[in-house]
Amino acid sequence: LLKRASHVRGELKTKMCPLTASFHRFRASNSMEVIRSNRDLAERLKIGSIFVFEDPSSKSGIYKTELLQQGINGMWFLNRGDEGVIYHKYFDPIPIKTIALVLTAVSRFSYSYFQLDDTDNIL
Repeated sequence: LLKRASHVRGELKTKMCPLTASFHRFRASNSMEVIRSNRDLAERLKIGSIFVFEDPSSKSGIYKTELLQQGINGMWFLNRGDEGVIYHKYFDPIPIKTIALVLTAVSRFSYSYFQLDDTDNIL
């Protein structure tokens, strides 16, 4: 069981990093300006955990962000053999722990990925 949990975390991180970057419009570049812009964006997302909202500006639609749905779909429902399809009764409704796991992957990407020196490269 513990080996599977580690695999799930790694797979989720692998899938959520590009989704999160695209969804929040992080840019790939070695430019100091872009690096700072990405870091500022990550900081804004951290304030009040606005990344969990469908509409971050009004803080409405908590846990209804399209990124959360994309992550869950990509991780557990993409193919006929995926766990969410095979064990659908365990995903109806989506368990709170599953939502928390996906949002943790998003926050880890947003919070730690951009905590770099200006001399470091990102994305």
